[in-house]
Amino acid sequence: MNIKTTIKRLLAVTAIVFPTSAHAVVLVTTSDPGFYNDSIGTALNTVIDDATTPFPTTNDDAVSFPAAPDISAASGVLGNWLTTPASLNANWTAEASIPNAWTPGTEVAIIYRFDTLGATNVVADFGVDNGIFIWLDGVYLFGARAGGGPVLGEYSIALGDLAAGTHYLQLLLEDHGGTNGYAVEITADTFIPAPIPAPAALALFGLGLAGLGLARRRRAV
Repeated sequence: MNIKTTIKRLLAVTAIVFPTSAHAVVLVTTSDPGFYNDSIGTALNTVIDDATTPFPTTNDDAVSFPAAPDISAASGVLGNWLTTPASLNANWTAEASIPNAWTPGTEVAIIYRFDTLGATNVVADFGVDNGIFIWLDGVYLFGARAGGGPVLGEYSIALGDLAAGTHYLQLLLEDHGGTNGYAVEITADTFIPAPIPAPAALALFGLGLAGLGLARRRRAV
């Protein structure tokens, strides 16, 4: 068996790891590690408590926010999280598992980071109790608030195709009840992963060659 056949076999393995059927590739899930900031507290809460308020204390009216909310009251806590997410201030944790519940009546912020050389037909699904505001690479996408628990698919956003590079999904979660929680899943039709570092690529290639050698020995027995 020649080297071309070996490479084809390795590419076949890659195709299994990164399938290309519709929405078969998951880029981000709730349980993925991310950066977390629970220092906002009630800094964004306002005295007005109606459907126009992004951060109420009791109001459960279902409402969407096509424009980004004013979060300047928490700018010192959040830092430059929307403009330079690769350089966060001390209020953010290192990349780690994200708690799915936080102090009731307060707000928290989350950043998920992921790399791609390209992804097509990307769709982001969310669920939250009570409100969520969403940015991708610092660009505001959507915000909404409603009563009820966090059900994935409560809000769905078509992101189209993503260019190569490092991307940051930035979430601001609002709560004004006794319980909270959120869910997120980003999927794509196709996904081109970042290159495997040279040592890892060589190890994978060596593993393929070792497998071929074992197969030859078995046939010789």
